[in-house]
Amino acid sequence: SKIGLDISYYDFLSRFPSAVSLTTFLIGMIKAPVFAMIIASVGCFHGFRVSGSSESIGSQTTRSVVMSIFMLIIADAAFSVLLS
Repeated sequence: SKIGLDISYYDFLSRFPSAVSLTTFLIGMIKAPVFAMIIASVGCFHGFRVSGSSESIGSQTTRSVVMSIFMLIIADAAFSVLLS
């Protein structure tokens, strides 16, 4: 915010609690590592399935991205149901 918007650190920190509630912040802090683990797990799973060709690398990368997005949507829906 300091570089991009020229907002001082003091202004940012003093206005942050009014813009973001503690509950929202804590939910975000819980969801971020869960989403990171999902992305890493799917990436590793598809990475181990790569064979020796560059076509296999491209195919598994595409599958990894698609599956990661799908799994993140499912996880976000689960969080929404559990936390609402």
